[in-house]
Amino acid sequence: MHLLENNEFDVSRLRDYYEGQGRAIRDAGGIISCSEKPTVDVVMQMATEYATEFQTVVDVGCGANLIYDELLAELGKHVVGIDFTFGFLKLAPSDSLTSLVQGDAANLPFCAETFDAAICSETVEHVPDDTAVINELARILRPGGWLFFTVPNLWNAARIIEMVKHLSVRVELMQGHLREYSYRQVSNLLRGKFEVQKIYAVGFGWSGSPFGGRVESLVQQGLLSRFSKSIAVAARKI
Repeated sequence: MHLLENNEFDVSRLRDYYEGQGRAIRDAGGIISCSEKPTVDVVMQMATEYATEFQTVVDVGCGANLIYDELLAELGKHVVGIDFTFGFLKLAPSDSLTSLVQGDAANLPFCAETFDAAICSETVEHVPDDTAVINELARILRPGGWLFFTVPNLWNAARIIEMVKHLSVRVELMQGHLREYSYRQVSNLLRGKFEVQKIYAVGFGWSGSPFGGRVESLVQQGLLSRFSKSIAVAARKI
């Protein structure tokens, strides 16, 4: 990622970066998977678990797949998806039941207290000002509104295993991530705006080896949940 001289991220170059990704995928006639299946599964679990408590929901950083958005729309929810990158929205299904909007997660184009719930999954790690995103999510949610939130876990099992294998103490963030998060950082990020109601374990989809399968099982059972692939929480607006 490019930095300005004052050490702030150049948002225009950030947009160019992601629009370039979307353009390359469209030109190649491909599709984009913005989140991996274990994360998608957890978001679907969170949203359906509390589905009786909301009618309107916004997916901030929806990308192109809209898997859980379409599921919620089929359940009769009014769903709006918003993404920074127009090129990703153009890759979304043309027959989508989800209303799509282009916009900035740090400056959402919605009135205060518009939605009952919000999804923000694997998004704020891409945004220069993650605190601004949380403030905006709190602004557009009604009192007591639900936030279904996931971010990459800085100390996930896959990273730790790789660091041990290579005898390295260097943390290599995934491409496109401006940061990743510890549980304490997530707590600090949400503090004052949201109260966490439940934490969810996010697996890695490992099933091809006895070792990987065992780690996956321990993550899902909660014994190694602190080393999940992502940190996933259902939280309520304070």
